[in-house]
Amino acid sequence: MTDPIKSLWTNQSRDAKFAEPKSSSRRMTKLERQVLIRNLIEYCAGALVFILFGAATIMAVMASQFIMAVCFASTVVGVIYVIGTLYRQGRVETRQPENSCIDHLRGQLTRQRDLLRSVPKWYLAPLVPGVVGLYLTIIWEVAQVRGWAVAVEGLWLEFGGTLVFFVFVGWLNLRAARGLDREIQALPQ
Repeated sequence: MTDPIKSLWTNQSRDAKFAEPKSSSRRMTKLERQVLIRNLIEYCAGALVFILFGAATIMAVMASQFIMAVCFASTVVGVIYVIGTLYRQGRVETRQPENSCIDHLRGQLTRQRDLLRSVPKWYLAPLVPGVVGLYLTIIWEVAQVRGWAVAVEGLWLEFGGTLVFFVFVGWLNLRAARGLDREIQALPQ
């Protein structure tokens, strides 16, 4: 006499696909390490920009270059916003006991993917006012002394390079987000 429920269960288990727990754990550890390294690099870069542009703000005020000081200070405020956003949204969260390893990994990958997708909004946009303000102020100051043609000609390459850099950073992060999306899709359901 065969138990139909037992028979059904054993037949289904042959086709079942389960994630190996060690595999999920290794992938999570790798993700945690990558996020930690990324965040440390960003925190160091943010601290450097904060120190340099903070000092530049003070020097500009002391030299009575108030518009330039506002541009430098705007960049400092933008960096504070960027680092704060990265700290709040870019950390790897600890796994809750009610979540399986694979669900936790999926959640972390999704969270990092979403953060990378929104880099133009939270990472690049807060820096734009200060950077554009600096270029416009420098062009204005040079134009007052040497004329508009010289001022614009002298800075178009630098401004173009900055613009290309911003676009490149946005593209790199969107590319990384697509990679995380592929990882999420490859996880067992």
